[in-house]
Amino acid sequence: MLSQFFILSSRGDTIAFRDYRGDVVKGTADIFYRKVKGWKGSQAPPIFNVEGVHFIHIKRSGLFFVFTTKFNVAPAFVIETLNRLCSLFKDYCGVLNEESLRLNFVLIYELLDEVLDFGYPQVLSTETLKTHVHNQPVAVETEKYHQASFMGSTGSSSIQRSVPSSAANKPIAVSLEQQRAQKKELFVDLLERLTVLIGADGTVLRAEAAGCLQMKSFLVGSPEVRLGLNEDLVIGMVERSSGYHGVMLDDCSFHEAVNLEEFERDRVMSIIPPDGESTLMNYRVSGDFRNTLPFNVFPLVEEGESARSTVDVSLTLRCNLPSNCHATNITVRIPVPKSTTSVSHELGAGQTVEFKASEKTISWKMKRISAHAEEHAKFKVSVSEKNKTTRKEIGPLSIDFEIPMFVCSGLNIRFLKVLERSGSFSPFRWVRYITHSDSYVIRI
Repeated sequence: MLSQFFILSSRGDTIAFRDYRGDVVKGTADIFYRKVKGWKGSQAPPIFNVEGVHFIHIKRSGLFFVFTTKFNVAPAFVIETLNRLCSLFKDYCGVLNEESLRLNFVLIYELLDEVLDFGYPQVLSTETLKTHVHNQPVAVETEKYHQASFMGSTGSSSIQRSVPSSAANKPIAVSLEQQRAQKKELFVDLLERLTVLIGADGTVLRAEAAGCLQMKSFLVGSPEVRLGLNEDLVIGMVERSSGYHGVMLDDCSFHEAVNLEEFERDRVMSIIPPDGESTLMNYRVSGDFRNTLPFNVFPLVEEGESARSTVDVSLTLRCNLPSNCHATNITVRIPVPKSTTSVSHELGAGQTVEFKASEKTISWKMKRISAHAEEHAKFKVSVSEKNKTTRKEIGPLSIDFEIPMFVCSGLNIRFLKVLERSGSFSPFRWVRYITHSDSYVIRI
């Protein structure tokens, strides 16, 4: 089945390596890294073959997670096994990055020995493995990004109303002593990734959002968790045709433990959450949030005098978010002609720019932009030669961003309750909304 498993850093350093069958030549980690870095074109595919050895990999947090095999295995099965392994490492180490894996290398090898036997996957459940894992994880401090809001039943001002998102980056409790000492918390994330294409005339040609509802549980025992979504939520084209206007999803899928009958009736998900991180719901929505797109860009391209061989590009970035929201880590990428030799710029306060000559792109960056704000930038692109196609080589623009506590679909968590039979504890419940750009492209 699966011959080897290894984890490589972005520099090619081997973080973990396990040979399960001994039927593959040595040095496969070096072979894989050279092949990936030397791949012609953009990036290497997740599956490729080198001299009879299949390399199947995924990339998470800048790390390569790789299986090798000589057998004709099902690719989807191996990719799913890699994803499950990444989830296991994150649950037991708290955060998935190079520092965490190096500090917890003994725990990583213990998990690898329990998960696979002679190359055959055995068990990939976080909860099941707790009884077989005995090494204690080493917690790693992580950078603080977005805030998670508190959903409680009391209005006392003494209760903390928000925590940094890094509060969820802690390992699960393995021993009984750890479970007793661990803070009882429940983290719920509503995440959306936007795919948007806007034409040169400002028309929205495509607008889609792929979202998921993730839960990370640090509860003791098996309490029931009830989570309520919008009461006016409708799913599928059949319900839309009735003329009812509410939050509309094209389709969705649920965790196997969710009570679907109650969700159909009351839009309430009831589940006994497994230990660690799990995805309660995946959904997709398109077309219904065109009026709530977070950004518009107004470009102006003017060709200078032919003798000067310059092109002037002016950009205005407008943020359309509600007044209580803001966007962070904004990067606008502008492709420029292949004959570009240099780029000069005029920027506002708090902005930076980088011209990558090898990629012929300009990266215009801002750390934060508030709702209804506008940012401006001007670029003077110098080219070695100007022809009829020089103007057409500029664009399209692409935008990367993060928006905390906002989702374009309008999906909302009405309540989050933990039902404990004994009623002996009241856990902290934290909710976070985040919107990312998956592909946000604007034609010029």
